[in-house]
Amino acid sequence: MTILEFKTKEHLRRCVSLLFVLIATSCATAPQREEAGLAKTIAQIRIFHAEFALQDEWQHLPIRGENEYRLAVIDGKIAIRAVGLGFASGLIRHINVDTTKCPWMEWAWRVEKIQEDADIRVREKEDVAAAVFLLFGDPGLMVNPQPVPTLRYVWTNGKVPKETVVDSPYLPGTVRSIVVQSGNTRIKEWVTERRNVVRDFEKAFGTPPKERVQAVAIFTDNDQTKQPVEAYYRWARVICTTGELDGGKRS
Repeated sequence: MTILEFKTKEHLRRCVSLLFVLIATSCATAPQREEAGLAKTIAQIRIFHAEFALQDEWQHLPIRGENEYRLAVIDGKIAIRAVGLGFASGLIRHINVDTTKCPWMEWAWRVEKIQEDADIRVREKEDVAAAVFLLFGDPGLMVNPQPVPTLRYVWTNGKVPKETVVDSPYLPGTVRSIVVQSGNTRIKEWVTERRNVVRDFEKAFGTPPKERVQAVAIFTDNDQTKQPVEAYYRWARVICTTGELDGGKRS
């Protein structure tokens, strides 16, 4: 495995705008068979891709110290490698997704090491092996923070079953997680996920989303358990059925 240093540009305003939400929560294989709801697909828009990491202008947000985020080549695939160093930090970037037009999201990720004592339901153990955040609406500036509904897709240990919805112990009612992968069954292999974001948001919050997705983040942390964790994020995209992502790029 070859590791390449990954550096991001500094865009302070954007970092400050989105930082508080992550503080509160701190602490490609082939796509699957198309479902009936994808029969009218008209576009696939890139949310991120490791090969375009610098172009995508990720911001490294140190919440409690800094974990390691670098580009890596694993199994011949370029990915963003996240290694926990006993801290909580993530990468975040601005996007603009209208989920009424682009309701589906796919991404590819992989977990090499998972924290066995973590429990996302408990404040003192709230570490994740891998997570993808979607922030619905503008969180505002640090001087005038505005909590926005945040959906978090999680890969964690087997304590919490798949498809469980967990309210954040740090920001209840605002950040809610859906467990997508649970345990070690698929560890050390690439997994491609496909989710209906609108359906998942309604499952987590009880109503359809009212705002666009204005930021996406990837997050791996072990500041609570201090146990080894290592994850890889390769790409993510949205699938549009009735329109396009403003300012997005076709995959």
